Amino acid sequence: MNPEQLIEQIEAQDFDYYMDKALANVPDTVDKREGSIIYDALGPACMALAESSMSLATVVRQTYTATAQGEFLDYRAAEKGTARQTATATQVSAKFTDSDGQPVTSVVVGDRFASLGDEPIFYQVTELTGEGSALLTAETAGSGSNGYRGQILPVTPNDSLSWAEITDVPVPARDAETDDHLRERLLSPDTYNAYGGNVADYVAILSKIDDVGAGQVYPAWQGGGTVKLVILDNDLRAASKELLATVKNSIDPDEVTGQGYGLAPIGHKVTVVAPTELSVDVTTTVEVDSQITIKAVQAQVEAGIADYFQKRRQDWDDVNTATGRGYKLTLYRAQILSEILKVEGVVNASMPKLNGKDADVDLVFTNSVSQLPVVGMVTLNG
Repeated sequence: MNPEQLIEQIEAQDFDYYMDKALANVPDTVDKREGSIIYDALGPACMALAESSMSLATVVRQTYTATAQGEFLDYRAAEKGTARQTATATQVSAKFTDSDGQPVTSVVVGDRFASLGDEPIFYQVTELTGEGSALLTAETAGSGSNGYRGQILPVTPNDSLSWAEITDVPVPARDAETDDHLRERLLSPDTYNAYGGNVADYVAILSKIDDVGAGQVYPAWQGGGTVKLVILDNDLRAASKELLATVKNSIDPDEVTGQGYGLAPIGHKVTVVAPTELSVDVTTTVEVDSQITIKAVQAQVEAGIADYFQKRRQDWDDVNTATGRGYKLTLYRAQILSEILKVEGVVNASMPKLNGKDADVDLVFTNSVSQLPVVGMVTLNG
C-alpha cells in the first residue's frame, strides 16, 4: 500500500462509516433510524471520529515527499539539503531626459518610479549605468513585472525630469517554485554527487543563483582547470551582459580568476557566456475552415509554435540521456505540426519546413557553440 492509497482509505472513514459501524453493534430490536434516540446519541462521537480521520489523513499526506504540500514540503526539502526557489525581482534598464530631450543626471540610487496602469509596478533605482540611464529593480518579486516596457512616472520628486522610460529588461524575474516542481527535484534520482568542482557541483551552484533560469556546464573546455558555463535568464532566453557579469563575479571574479575568491574551487578558471540564439523559420501549408481566412489564424499559430519552442527550451540544460553527459536537443517537425493543428479553425496542415528544410533541427552543443532555439518567421501558405 502506497501513501496515496493509505490516505484514500483513511479519508473514506467519514461520518457514515463510523455511524454504520456503531449501529452494527446495536440490537435490531432498537430503532436505529436517523433521528432516533440511539442515532442522535452516537452522532457527536461519530463526527469526532470522522474529524480525527481527516486529521490523520493530513498527517500522512504531509509526511511523505510524494504527497506533502506547502510548508511541509519545504521541511522535506531541508532534509535533503535544498530549499524552494524563491521569487526574484525584475531588473530593468531605464533612461531619463529633460524637456529638451537631454539626459537627466539628478536621478540617484534609491529614487522610486511607477509604471502606468490601474495596478502600477513600483521600481527603485539600484545602480546608475550612465548619463541619464540606470538599472531599476521592481519592489515586488515575481514574473509579473517582466513584460512592462514604456513610460514610468517618478514617485520621488525630480523637477529636472520630463520623461522616464523602461527600455529593456536585462534580468527577468521568476516566480516562487511550485510544489510540483520542487517535488520533482526532490524525487529525481541522484545520478552523481556534487563535489569539489565537478559538473554536478557547478549545476548546484547555478541553481542557487536566483537570476539564472538554466545553465550548461562544459568542463575542461580549454584544458584542465577551465570551465565554461552557458546560462539563460528566467525567461529562458540568452542571458544579458548584466546577468553574465553578475554570475561571473559570483563564481570566479575576473580580477582574481582561479584564486577561489568566488564560488568556484581554487585553480578553476570559469568563463560565463550566453548561448547563440538560433532563429528557426517555420513554413507550412494550411487548410482553414471555409468561414475564416489564413490571416485570421496566423497569430494563434505563431503563439502555439512559440509555446512549443518555450517548452523545448525548458529541456535545454537536460543531460543527454543516451550518453549520460553533454547535451542534446531536437526540434521536431511533427510536434510543431501538432501545435498548428490544435488551433481552432485549422482543418489540416502539411509537415512544416524548418529553415527551408524537410528535416528536424538538432541543436549544436560543443565547447565552442551552444545554441538556443527561438522562433523566426512563421509562413502560412494557403
